[in-house]
Amino acid sequence: MQSQKQVWNNLACDWYELKNNPIKRVLAFLAKQEGNVLDLGSGAGRHLTKIKNGKMYLVDFSKGMIKFAKEKSKHKKIPAKFYVTDITTLPFKNNFFDAAICTSSLHCIPKKSDREKTIKELYRTINPRAQVYVALYNKDSKQFKNAPKEKFIRWKNKETRYYYIFDEKEAHQLFEKQSFKIIKKFIPKRSIEFIAEKT
Repeated sequence: MQSQKQVWNNLACDWYELKNNPIKRVLAFLAKQEGNVLDLGSGAGRHLTKIKNGKMYLVDFSKGMIKFAKEKSKHKKIPAKFYVTDITTLPFKNNFFDAAICTSSLHCIPKKSDREKTIKELYRTINPRAQVYVALYNKDSKQFKNAPKEKFIRWKNKETRYYYIFDEKEAHQLFEKQSFKIIKKFIPKRSIEFIAEKT
């Protein structure tokens, strides 16, 4: 079986063309931010936008996804920084970011220990009182209610993507364990979405 890194590299072109519509609530969150903003598991730059007095830093383990994110940045003339790296070990100093988003990436990490490492790194690299917008697939949604917690989904009969399907309590606890405070919750149909703050 291919590694998930290979899978997402192979999917990058399709994902950029078909899965590039941003979540409106995420864009509204980003519009209120300024300074250095982290997009953790950015994919092909779905939420790339201009940031007041700063820029976005897009991080993903797929070089294919980052390639398309760079193209989007160039086409839209939006300055940004790009990093191909594992999100469990971030190449940034402590308290570097003023805000962050983490959308549709945590549920792609197979190991619980790696999901926990990712949140630790997120906590380490953002400023005290900085906020994070989080979006994850929801076990209680109609799409996943009867699905197993760990699921492999094929894309066009080609690549097989791994997903870990969170329930809301579990997702909140993952962040609260690292001293994040959940300050706002949203209830979309198929996702768990919330804003967490570093305390």
